[in-house]
Amino acid sequence: MLSFSNMPCKQRLRCGLLFLFGLLLSVQDTAIAKDVKAKKEGKETVVVSPLPQEVAAVKLRAADVSKESLQKELAQENALNRALLEKKLAGIMAQIEQLRLEKERRRLSKEAEEETLQEAHNKAMQSLRMEKEKLVMELELAQARFAKKMEQYSIQLAELEKEMQLKKGQAQLLQETKNHLQAEIEVLNAKTERSKCIETKPTYLKNPLRKKDNVLVLSDRCVKLDGCITSWKANYIVDQIQFFNNKNSFYPIFLVIGRSPGGEVFGLFNILQAIEHSKAPVYVVVREYAASGAALIATLAPKSYALPNATILHHQPYNFSFYLNVREAEEFHNDLIQTWKRLGGRVAKKMGISLKALDAKLYQKNSSGDWKEYADQAKKLKWIDVVVNGIEESAVAAFPDAECYTRENYLKGYFGSNQALDKETSVDQLYGYPLQPGNFDYSYRPRNQSHYKLK
Repeated sequence: MLSFSNMPCKQRLRCGLLFLFGLLLSVQDTAIAKDVKAKKEGKETVVVSPLPQEVAAVKLRAADVSKESLQKELAQENALNRALLEKKLAGIMAQIEQLRLEKERRRLSKEAEEETLQEAHNKAMQSLRMEKEKLVMELELAQARFAKKMEQYSIQLAELEKEMQLKKGQAQLLQETKNHLQAEIEVLNAKTERSKCIETKPTYLKNPLRKKDNVLVLSDRCVKLDGCITSWKANYIVDQIQFFNNKNSFYPIFLVIGRSPGGEVFGLFNILQAIEHSKAPVYVVVREYAASGAALIATLAPKSYALPNATILHHQPYNFSFYLNVREAEEFHNDLIQTWKRLGGRVAKKMGISLKALDAKLYQKNSSGDWKEYADQAKKLKWIDVVVNGIEESAVAAFPDAECYTRENYLKGYFGSNQALDKETSVDQLYGYPLQPGNFDYSYRPRNQSHYKLK
C-alpha cells in the first residue's frame, strides 16, 4: 500500500482537496450540532420553568414543531452550504485542473524544449565526436609520419654521430700531430734563439785598451750617441752616466759616438758637465763621424778613442736665424762669440794654441771654416787621444735583430724626432726641432744641404 509521501503529485493533490472538503463538512456539522444543543437547553429551561402543565404541553409541541422546522431549515441551509461548498470545490477543482493543465503544458513545453536542446546537443556532440575522430585520425596519421621522419632523422643522426666521431678522431689525431710539430718547432725555435745568444759575461777593464793588438775592449757600460744632440737625448745620456756611476764607479763608462752632426748647445753643455763630474772615468769612442758639438765632446773628454777612418770636424757656431732685426742680430752674435770662447777656447787650449790661432786655422783648412780631419790627423791635433785598430764589444751576447736596423729607425734616432718621413721632407725640416729661449743649434750642416731630399 502506497503512503502519502510515495503517492504521485496529482493523487496527493486530490487527496488533499478531499481532506479539505471533509474538514469543511465536519466543521459545518459541528456548528449545527452546537445550535441544536443550545436550543435543547433552552427547551429544557422552558420545561423546568414554573408554568402550568398545559402551557408546558403546548410549548412542548411548539418546540417540537420549531425543532422540526429548525431541522428542515438546517438541512436546507446545510444543503445550500453543501452546494455552495461543492460549487466552490468545483471552482477550486477547475482551477486545480487548469493549474494542472498549465503545469502539464509547461512540462510538455519544457520537455519539448529539452528534447530540442537535447537534439541540438546530440547533434553538436555528434559533430564534435566526428571532429574528434577526424582529429584523432589526423593526429595518428601525423604521429605516424612524425615517427617515420624521426626514424629517418635517427638514422641520419646516427650516421652524423659516426661521422662526427670519425672527424673528432681525425681532428684529435691532427691536433696531436700539430702539438707534436708545435713542440718540435718550439724546440727548434728555442735552439735557434739559444744559438743567437751566447753565455758570456762582459769584460770589465780599468784600462780598456789591449796594447798587444791596439784594440779597445768595451763592456756593457756603454752610452750611445747617434744623430742630433737634443735636450731630451742629452738628458737620457746624462741619466745613463749617472746609473753606471751608481752601479759601479770603478770601471770606465764609454760614450760611443756613431754618427753625430752635433746639436743644441744646452744639451752639449749638459753632457760635457756630466762627463767632467762623473766618479767613474767617461771615455769617448768615435766610430764613424763626430762633427760640431759631437767633436767638442770627443776633444774635451778626459780620454777619447777613434777608429782610423773616423772623421772629426770642428767649426765655429752658425747663425741659422733669418728673421732678426739689427739689435737682435747683434745680441745673438755676442751670444755666439761667448759660446765659442767657452767651447772653442778649451779646444784651442788642448791644442796648445790661442783661440785666434784656432780661428785662423779653421779658415785656412776650409773657406767655410769647417775643419775636418781623419782620426790619425786628429790625434796629431790633440782632438783625439788614441787611434785604435779595432773595437771589441764584449757585452754583445745576442744576435742583432734586423728590425732594429731600418731606415725609419735610423732617421728617427738620428734627427731625434717622431716626424713622419716621406720623399718630400728635407733635411732642414728634420733638423728643425724646437729650441728653448737662449738656446741655439750647434750642429754641422753643409751650406747646400737644404737642397737635398731624403731618398
